[in-house]
Order: sequence, then structure tokens, then C-alpha cells
Amino acid sequence: MAAFVESIPGVRRVFYGWWIVAVGISIAILNGAFYTYGFGIYFVPLLHELGASRAALGGVVGLARLEGGLIAPLAGWLIDRYGPRPLLYFGIITMGFAFFLLSWVTSLWMLYAVFMVIATASSFGGGRPINVAVANWFVRKRARALGILLAGIGLGGSAVVVVGWLTQMYGWRSAAVMAGLAYWLVGIPLVSLVHHRPEQVGMHPDGEPLPVEAPSRDRSGSHEPLEIELTPRQALRSLSFWMLAIAFASWSVTVTVAAIYHVPFLIEEMGATPVYAAWLASITLLISVPGRVIFGWIGDYLNIRVLLALLLLVQGIGVLAMSLIPSLGWAPLYILLLGPAYGGSAALRQAIVAHFYGRRNFGTISGLLQFVDLPGTVSGPIFVGFMVDTFDSYRLGFQIVALFLALGAVSLFIARRPRLPLEPVEAEAGGSSPSAEPNERPS
Repeated sequence: MAAFVESIPGVRRVFYGWWIVAVGISIAILNGAFYTYGFGIYFVPLLHELGASRAALGGVVGLARLEGGLIAPLAGWLIDRYGPRPLLYFGIITMGFAFFLLSWVTSLWMLYAVFMVIATASSFGGGRPINVAVANWFVRKRARALGILLAGIGLGGSAVVVVGWLTQMYGWRSAAVMAGLAYWLVGIPLVSLVHHRPEQVGMHPDGEPLPVEAPSRDRSGSHEPLEIELTPRQALRSLSFWMLAIAFASWSVTVTVAAIYHVPFLIEEMGATPVYAAWLASITLLISVPGRVIFGWIGDYLNIRVLLALLLLVQGIGVLAMSLIPSLGWAPLYILLLGPAYGGSAALRQAIVAHFYGRRNFGTISGLLQFVDLPGTVSGPIFVGFMVDTFDSYRLGFQIVALFLALGAVSLFIARRPRLPLEPVEAEAGGSSPSAEPNERPS
């Protein structure tokens, strides 16, 4: 299929990295619509059909994220070692099977088991392999490329209104079957277009060679190399890694609000109909799309660390506003705050990892970051569900999430991009470890 695409007139004039971005957008739309945000549509029907508590259903997602986080370092290493294409084939085929299994669920334990399969498949056939490929195909335009790529998740999230309509018309089980078919019919043919690194096909990142010897002026005004490379061990020994882990965990807790409890909050606490609640959730995610693209573009020119910190603060204000609205008429207030900031920070999360640690071990290091921020990622859905069961309201749980986002913003202000390693990267690959921790510098 790759040869067919390249034979289309005009395709060769477009840098091939952008075609990988286009493939990633398509796969991200599938994941956003049916998995990341689609579960919010299934939440209320499952709540009634299985007779489970909200905390128990939130635990399904929490446990799935736990498994995804445990697998993440291995998945990242496999992608760095073997490339994204074989992992994508495995993940997307398995996702299709998993959604067929979801349509047969009749008990809570079966739901937990199916979501374990979905979480495993998502680690290999979701965003990570494509993110790794895009981070390798771009350097100068990396933040904007990742922002455009992750717009697919926002577009998929905005499509939850379609999933809501399918669920209302045909039932959630039929909607799950349609999701499985979509993964196979759309996702599988696209995977053949993905290449790991431009050097493997005789090209360069951004379509032109990197000035590896000449330092360039970075976003904060100091002179430094455009690209640095750290090994996973060197990244783990830097303060910046642990500050990023806190920030990423706070962002992941926001996904709890946007993906799981947004629709139930609007239905159960604000009195919205299921379709109207899905529509409001879709609007929130739809306006996250320009946020992903615009802030991704800006991140190539401004200090990406400060920009991401500010976006986390705005997210926190948006979640706080969501918890305080007295009626549905006030929904545009939090939507306009939360949507763009949520989308922009999603794009910059990926870009800052490559900016801090390089592209050679991007998959492994990003997987390690997902692993170490597991406490926030896993506890978020369970905690908010517990707060709702205890206080019969979503508001207090949302307010605590807003405080956690403020903590994430502070951790980013503390983080600094590591200096170049004191020893060559190849030294550790050969079995020796650096004798000193990488220094941190203002960024």
C-alpha cells in the first residue's frame, strides 16, 4: 500500500513524515471515538445493566490504565528496537477482537477482563507507536507535527456524539461490534504506510539534514544543540524526569474528568439527556483540536516547558469552573477554558519528552514516564467515582482534580532540560553507565 500511495501524483512533493501524521490522525480518531472517550457513553448503560457502583466502573478504567502503564516501558522499548509497524498490526487487530468481546459482557468481572485486553492492545496499537514515529521524523517542526497528530484524538472525541447516537439507536453492544469492525477495516490497511525513522528510507528529519555540530539558539535564548540524546538511565537520574512524571500524572487525571465522568456528570447531576450530554462532551473535545494544532505550532518557537505549565493551570481553572456551574446554560464557560488547554497540553506532553531527552530512546523514555505516573493515572477514575458514591455529587472530586493540575504546573516550572550527557550515549549502550548525573540547565 505504501508503494501505491507514493505513486499518486503530487505525493512525492510532500515530506513523507506528514503522511505518517495523516495515518496517525486516522488511528487516533478511532481510539478517541471508541476507547479513550467512548467509554463515557457506555458508562450509564453499564451502570444500570451490571448493577455496579461508579467506583467499581471507574476501577475498570483505572485497572486498565495500570496495566497499560505497566506495559508501557516494554512497549516503548519494543517500538524503539523493532519499529512501530509490527506493534501496530498486533495492537489494532487485537483491539478489533477486544471490542467484539466487549459486546458479550454480562458481568463486572467480564468487563474488567475485556478492558485488560483493550489496555494491552492500546499500548501497542494506540498512540505510542505513531508518536514515536512522528517524533523521529521531525525535529524542528516536532511540536506542531505532534499537535496535528493528536488533533485526531480530539476529532475522535468529538465523534462520541455519533457513538452516543449509535448506542441510543442500536444499543451499546451493537455499537461495540461496529467499533471492532472500524478498527479492522480502517486501521489495518493504514499501518503499512508507517516507517520508524527517515534515515531508514534515505531521508532526514524535517526533510533536510540536521546541523549536528553548530549550536542553535533555543526557545529561552541560550545557545545549545538543536537535538540531544539521553539514554533511559540518564533520563531517570535527572530531576526533570520526575517533575515531568508529576505533571503528566496531573494531566492524566484530567482525562478522568473529560473521558469518563463528563457525560455522567451532565446526565446525572445537570439533568441533560444522553444525546445532549454526548453533544456537549463532543464540543469540548472538538474545540481541543485547534488547541492541539495552535499550541503545538507555538511550542516550536516558545519555551515549551513554560507554555505547558500555563496550559495545565488553565485546565485546572476549566475543571474548577465545571465543578461550579449552576446549570447547563453555564457549560460554555468551562468548555471554552478546558477544551483548548486540554488539547494544547496533550500535544506538548509528547513534544517536551523528545525536546528534553532526544528521539533515539523516545519510546522507552515516554513509556517509563507513563509507568512512574501510574499512581495518579490509576487512582483518578477510582477516586472520583468514590467521591461521587460518598457525597452523591461530582463537584468535590472535580475540584480536587483542579488542585492536582495546579501541582502539575508547579512541577513543570521546576523542571529543566538536562545538559548534554557527560559521557557518550554509546558508552551506556555498551554496558557502562555514566559516572555522573546529567546536569540541569535553565530552559
